Amino acid sequence: MLASVHSRPAPLAWAALTLGLALPAAHRSAQAQDKPVVIRGGTVLPISGPAIPNGTVVLRGGKIAAVGANVPVPAGATVVDARGRYVMPGVVDAASHIGIGATDLNETSDPMTPGLRAIESYNPFGEFGAGQPGPLRNKEALSGGVTTMYIAPADASLLGGQGAVVKTAGPDLDGVIVREPAAIDMTLGTPPKTAARARNRDPATRMAEVAMLRQLLIKAQEYRRNKQANPTLARDLGMEALDRLLSREIPGRIQANAATDIRSALRLAQEFGFDLIVDGGAGAWEMKDELAARRVPVVLGQVSHPYVSNEEIPDTQDYPPVDERLASRLTGAGIKTAIATFSRAFGSLAPAGTGKWLLIDAGIAAGFGMTEDQVLKAVTLIPAEILGVAERVGSLEVGKDADVVILDGPPLSVKTWVRQVYLNGELVYQK
Repeated sequence: MLASVHSRPAPLAWAALTLGLALPAAHRSAQAQDKPVVIRGGTVLPISGPAIPNGTVVLRGGKIAAVGANVPVPAGATVVDARGRYVMPGVVDAASHIGIGATDLNETSDPMTPGLRAIESYNPFGEFGAGQPGPLRNKEALSGGVTTMYIAPADASLLGGQGAVVKTAGPDLDGVIVREPAAIDMTLGTPPKTAARARNRDPATRMAEVAMLRQLLIKAQEYRRNKQANPTLARDLGMEALDRLLSREIPGRIQANAATDIRSALRLAQEFGFDLIVDGGAGAWEMKDELAARRVPVVLGQVSHPYVSNEEIPDTQDYPPVDERLASRLTGAGIKTAIATFSRAFGSLAPAGTGKWLLIDAGIAAGFGMTEDQVLKAVTLIPAEILGVAERVGSLEVGKDADVVILDGPPLSVKTWVRQVYLNGELVYQK
């Protein structure tokens, strides 16, 4: 996938990184760490490689400078004693709505709004909703070790708009954006969806859902041809967003739980040539062969309760029974599978899925066939790969962002607490 405008530092920041120049305060969002930090003595879980007993991780300039068993301590570094503790990369929540108010999750005036951007509804002020000045910190997510998450419109629209990948702490809005736009979110399933149904604007059948999406994508193809032939053609924000989808600059994320809907999502992606991510995926096992053959990743909801995208799976013949083994089965079939919260709204007002419990909840999958290594990858490196940001987050590797979590026990134990979280090399949470 092509990088978005937010995938690399601005020109001034890029020059400063390469030449070692001092950055003005307004451009130091990801490079604010002034002093090296050395975390040593703990069991280091790089995710991309085997565990390192009595390991050391060096954070410098907002990046991971070294990881290993015998790493020298840089002069003047702050040394963090992690003996008896576990050190791992920040958790990546591949689907979340935390930071978006309940009334901003869906645009009910139109079932298809590709021009909308979730970042415009994102509330990164103070303590994410408290309205307090100062550094931005999402304590709800940070307390569970979540340092990166995908935010997007919710699932009550046929095509809700564009999502973004953000950090859970930073100095300002630009400082938390990792990739924006990062995908276009769509939803297939049992109609109706939004309040627009009362005005006969929403589809009433699955046939209509797919037909309306096809018609919109055909319109986007025509817009591209017309724009190429006539560059002075009036701009259309929705068509521009869909052009990024059709150009494979960003993927389409389609929530689809019934096998019928997953099949339709696969057919749409094939017909129009865009990269597909399946969200929800309750019936993905029935489509496993095609998902694996076409390398389509799946983002599952939590294992602990029968919710998909925070909506209880309907008890109808359209949807399969809840299968706690699904993450294990899909992973075993060679399908890139992440486990996400799909959490909504703010903190305690959100339903059961919140980043605070993602690690513990994901650990339940280890009781249904997944190895601990697979579970940890499903909430770190794999979602980072699915989101197109694995060059920055998801594992402890030299050159990646210094997003590091220190826990007082094994990550998947219900007795374990997140003790410290470093994001871009800065201590942003401590229990």
